[in-house]
Amino acid sequence: MPHRITPLDVQSFATKEIYLKGERIFENNLVKNRFQTNFGLKATVRDKKNFHVEMIVDNEQLFGRCTCHVGNSPCEHQVATLLSWLNEPSSFVSYQTLRKAIKLKDKNALVDILINLCEAFPDLSRLFSHAPGADELQQIREDVADIFDFPHTEKIDPQEIVASFQILFIRAKILRGEGKWDHARSIYFEVLHRILALIDSRQLSAPFPDGLITDIADDYEELATSAPNFEEHRQTIANEVEELLHHDSAENEGVYLDQLKEKLAE
Repeated sequence: MPHRITPLDVQSFATKEIYLKGERIFENNLVKNRFQTNFGLKATVRDKKNFHVEMIVDNEQLFGRCTCHVGNSPCEHQVATLLSWLNEPSSFVSYQTLRKAIKLKDKNALVDILINLCEAFPDLSRLFSHAPGADELQQIREDVADIFDFPHTEKIDPQEIVASFQILFIRAKILRGEGKWDHARSIYFEVLHRILALIDSRQLSAPFPDGLITDIADDYEELATSAPNFEEHRQTIANEVEELLHHDSAENEGVYLDQLKEKLAE
């Protein structure tokens, strides 16, 4: 948990040069949107542009990820986030605090807030509704396709699409909670399939953040293997696995799906 982080942990997390850069960022109050999760910390760090940082504490070891070019390696933005926690822990909103605050809100006020958020960010509306009478699985495929619908002649910046499919992953969690495991799995499959297709076609202007594709593959595999109706969808899952692993970029991007292949072979 974050409270175990010590000054020595932060100093030893990165090189002295990176630590000093992170210290300057922290001192200039550039660490924003601070949030404490059950496993670590999240924040937005303002530098040349906004970078999103996630820090995980596991068995008293620190692991970080940043949307800057460094990815999973230690960077000044991660250091600045850690220093913010060490010096100003109360500035981080916790999951528990947020949950309590939301529960205290009037139901009608919450509805208005959500509607306003959906107006500002239309992608969020899919978390609550879809077209009447529409096939939900087909709608999921179309929603993913819309995110990746680019002219074939253009180079794509991964950062422009990451936020959109992260919203889809929230939708997947909701669908899983509703018992719609195949719908949730379909979201991860469609996103992963299209990411690998972009890499195969060399259509990216920069790589995706380190570890992101592997994490998506792991979540897809966990959803597929844990589904209570696995046998019902065995052939569909087998076809998806074959399609994913057929991509030239799959192995290089850490998409192996070994556990899922073992279960399919049973």
